[in-house]
Amino acid sequence: MNRRSILGASAMTMLGLASLSRQAQAQDKGLKQQVVGAWILGSVYDQSTDGVKHDVWGPGVQGTLMLSPTGRMSLLLMAGNREKASSNPRSPVGPTIGYFGSYTVDEAAKTITYHIEASTFPQWNGTDRTATIQSVSADELLSANALVHDPANGDIVPHFVWKRAKQA
Repeated sequence: MNRRSILGASAMTMLGLASLSRQAQAQDKGLKQQVVGAWILGSVYDQSTDGVKHDVWGPGVQGTLMLSPTGRMSLLLMAGNREKASSNPRSPVGPTIGYFGSYTVDEAAKTITYHIEASTFPQWNGTDRTATIQSVSADELLSANALVHDPANGDIVPHFVWKRAKQA
């Protein structure tokens, strides 16, 4: 084996070990410690009870999920194709959902419960919404939120892929 091959193999081994080390550190943390932070929406779809997936938010959907170490949270989703018809910033236009409040994590059940204080959908004010954490890593959080009744698609489960926000 020549010197370049040895150096290349050594570098690849070190990168692989570093990746495994980060994964092991993430798994050593409790679920709450793993989910804390700022998350950017990667993708979202709603799945009806018959298994059909619906892309109700359309192309360009954006969102953020903030989970503080002190148990505070906020979530905001906006469709990408919203009209710019309103001249009043206090009156959102198009598909948008936002809420804030506190949250708790059930380590054993692998769930996160959002205790919603206020929402752009007033029917959720003062309610709890629970999401199942399907997987979480240092860079990605996959969750399936509680069942919601959608007027167009019936009962659906929103599925989210969140990407950890990079430090600015």
